[in-house]
Amino acid sequence: MQAAYAAPLILLAQTRQADRDKAHDEMVERFHDQTEKQSEHRIEAVKAETDKLAQLLESNTSLTQQDKDLTEQVAKLTKEIHGLLLKQS
Repeated sequence: MQAAYAAPLILLAQTRQADRDKAHDEMVERFHDQTEKQSEHRIEAVKAETDKLAQLLESNTSLTQQDKDLTEQVAKLTKEIHGLLLKQS
C-alpha cells in the first residue's frame, strides 16, 4: 500500500522542484535583463559625457586660437604705435 503512495509523492516533489527551478531561472533571466539595461544606460551616459568633453575641447581649441590671433594683432598694433611715436619725437 505504501508503494502506491510513493509514486504520487515523488511526482509531486518533482513537480515542486521543477516549479522552483523554473522560478529560479526566471529570476536569473530578469536579473540579467536588468543588468543589461543598466549597462546600456551607463554606456549611453559615458558616450554623452564623452561627446560633451569633445565639444568642450573643440571650443577650448577655438578660443585658444582666437586668443593667439588677438595677441598677435595687439603686438602688431603696439609696434606700429611705438614706431609712430618714435617718428613724432
